[in-house]
Amino acid sequence: MAGLRVGVLVDALQRQQPLQHMARMAGHQVVTSLNVQTCTLSDLEQAVDAWIVDSDTPDDESLAASDDQDAVTWLLEHAAVPVILAHSHELVPGSVAYADWLRRIAERLERLRGDVNLQQANTAPYVWILAASTGGPAAVKTFLSSVAANADVAFVYVQHIDSQYGHTLLRMMSSAGHYPAFAASHGRVLQGGELLLVDAASRVELLDNGTFRDTRAEWGGDYAPAIDQVVANIARVYRERCGLIVFTGMGNDGAAGARMVRQWDGQVWVQSPSSCTSASMPEAVIDSISADFEGTPVALAEQLNRYMKAISATGHSPHESTTAAN
Repeated sequence: MAGLRVGVLVDALQRQQPLQHMARMAGHQVVTSLNVQTCTLSDLEQAVDAWIVDSDTPDDESLAASDDQDAVTWLLEHAAVPVILAHSHELVPGSVAYADWLRRIAERLERLRGDVNLQQANTAPYVWILAASTGGPAAVKTFLSSVAANADVAFVYVQHIDSQYGHTLLRMMSSAGHYPAFAASHGRVLQGGELLLVDAASRVELLDNGTFRDTRAEWGGDYAPAIDQVVANIARVYRERCGLIVFTGMGNDGAAGARMVRQWDGQVWVQSPSSCTSASMPEAVIDSISADFEGTPVALAEQLNRYMKAISATGHSPHESTTAAN
């Protein structure tokens, strides 16, 4: 999702530029940058999502805000958005301590971005994880092309792929069907009607409030991104409202995650091995548990359309027995 609209309030010009640069590098928009000694009340009433304040100016030297309040005090008492107080006056610009200070502010903005995004978006009632490896992009694109639009459903796509091809995969999936594709980035909300791609370069996890967090750690194990890790995380949050579809791929990543989804009474479907470029991943799931449905990418999409239509009609998951469609 878009970055925050940020306002910067400082008491010296040399303090403005580092904060502006940090905010912009983090993907935020600096709407206004003010000096406490010259700003006015109307300046402080601009539409922003958050203020960053770095000021050590005594109250009686601050001109703005109102006749009886300095600018910082006015913001703390009247601003309808968060105010981040971040004093740098004892730090030396360019020092390690100053860089750490800027990093901490950036992290606070990232946490805030998740909160703001959550307020502006509705988390998806249901999520389906699409897991694939060898041959996956073509199979998943075929699947998505046959899935009906549904604002109640979000897809999380976990594809074994080198991180350098993440943007290519994102562009490919953006034209696959009714679900616009985005990266599952820090602060992004798992929102209905969207497809979120998990990148090999960023180990993310879904929080209980429906937003993603960048753990700033590497994917553990043999796979990046690791399907089992993503599935276990999302299944814990969504429980019976989480489904897993394992498409073509080599290896057994996804089999352990399938057992986790089953523990929470969620649905586990697989691409029929006969239609796979490499059948190892769906076969590992079939050997581990009894899949709820098995079919070609098109058959999987048609089954999902029926499944979600039944949920819309009854208000709950049907969990009806299904027949394989090869």
